[in-house]
Amino acid sequence: MPPLEDEHVLDECHEATLQFARGGTQGAEGLGYAESWYVENVLEELDSPGEWFYNATTRTLFYFPNATHEEDGGDVGHPAPPASSGFVATSLQVLIKVSGSHQHPVRDLAFSGLTLRDAASTSFSPHGLPSGGDWALPRQAAISLTGTDGVRIAANLFTHLDGNAIFAGGSHRRLAIESNEFAWLGGSAIALWGETSPCLNSNCTVALPKGVPMGPDGREGTQPMGTTVLGNLAREIGIWQKQSSFFFQAVSAMTTLRANVVFNGPRAALNFNDGFGGGDEIAQNLLLNMCRESSDHGPWNSWDRVPYITTLRTGRPSTLPLGRRLHHNFIIANYHAQEAVDTDDGSSFLTVDSNVLAYGENGLKAVFGGHHLHHHTNLYLFVGTCFDFTAFKGFASSFINNTCLFRTGYYSDCNLTPTFGHRVHGNHVASRDGKLDDVCGDSFAEWQKRGHDVHTTLDRWPVAVEVAAQAERLVLAGLRT
Repeated sequence: MPPLEDEHVLDECHEATLQFARGGTQGAEGLGYAESWYVENVLEELDSPGEWFYNATTRTLFYFPNATHEEDGGDVGHPAPPASSGFVATSLQVLIKVSGSHQHPVRDLAFSGLTLRDAASTSFSPHGLPSGGDWALPRQAAISLTGTDGVRIAANLFTHLDGNAIFAGGSHRRLAIESNEFAWLGGSAIALWGETSPCLNSNCTVALPKGVPMGPDGREGTQPMGTTVLGNLAREIGIWQKQSSFFFQAVSAMTTLRANVVFNGPRAALNFNDGFGGGDEIAQNLLLNMCRESSDHGPWNSWDRVPYITTLRTGRPSTLPLGRRLHHNFIIANYHAQEAVDTDDGSSFLTVDSNVLAYGENGLKAVFGGHHLHHHTNLYLFVGTCFDFTAFKGFASSFINNTCLFRTGYYSDCNLTPTFGHRVHGNHVASRDGKLDDVCGDSFAEWQKRGHDVHTTLDRWPVAVEVAAQAERLVLAGLRT
């Protein structure tokens, strides 16, 4: 074809349609189709270690090896051929599969001391939308569980898996995932995905139309409940699937996430796709170096766009979930994350207390309909603003007894309607120079004289050793809880 700068060629160009054989369901972003797309198996693009091209006509595999050091058999900076022991390719996406049901669960299994690696990619496998959050994912992983009670996955190494490591779909009770290491994963480390029905009343005479993918009724209990995720180490996750995390939860309840260390991932470390039944506890975790390929979310992210019917809060059918608590965590929201704790669209009923939350643009975030978000006794280090929440009458949030070192500003209760019930008071806030000259047109001192934001103090940033000591006190207090 002649070069495009030839004017005559432009006149002859026509629209064309590309037909893809598979895929198109990844990413989701709240839609039923993908906004991102991929092209693979192009010989001209074979230019980086780890890539390959397969010529189906000649049945020839071309591979760019990733050995780049002398000890691997090649010169430094030049790839060596594959090891003499052989070249192995895998087509297995699931290495261990356990299948039961809510009525007849598989009981009391343990997987311990294993190394699970080299499961095949799931990037183009069928994906689904589990609930009202932004994510889509496949219903499988290297260990895929359905319908269990008392399964324990402990002290294993999950590495070089091109999809998810652990998937728990449907009903689960007493699932324990403890003391594992996850490294170099194509997708997420752990994903929970419960099931609901389309019923809108007790005998299901009123229901959503057929074909609606996400019903509101969670009363049958066909969800993961009471899962424990304890003492795991996760790093280098989301190599292929960028919409991924260490832990993902959808249509699940009463999860305990405690004492996990997570770093180096493209998006949030912990992602809660909905509010469902609540009752989750997130404590004593260290999260950092996340959101490296998005500058979005935070190490924690949640949505709550869809109401669900459960009996967890009162024992009777209700759309009100149990509360969640996030406490005594150390979270570093670097890579220009929005917040350390990003409570996104509609996120509600979360108490955030006694955490060290560093960087990010906001401390507390309650926007797009979020409510009942209560932050107290936290240490916010060098955030843009201490909080940003909108007011809804009868749906109060609060920011109380926090220490906040801000870079940009502190809104105080400037934009909040007092009768709506929001509470902002008793905080210790600090700017670089110890000044806050504009709070709704007044200095902070004049604003307080009018009776606003009582018992809040303003100072300049403390020295580093004082900040470290205060962070240490909060962390050690968490270890004693």
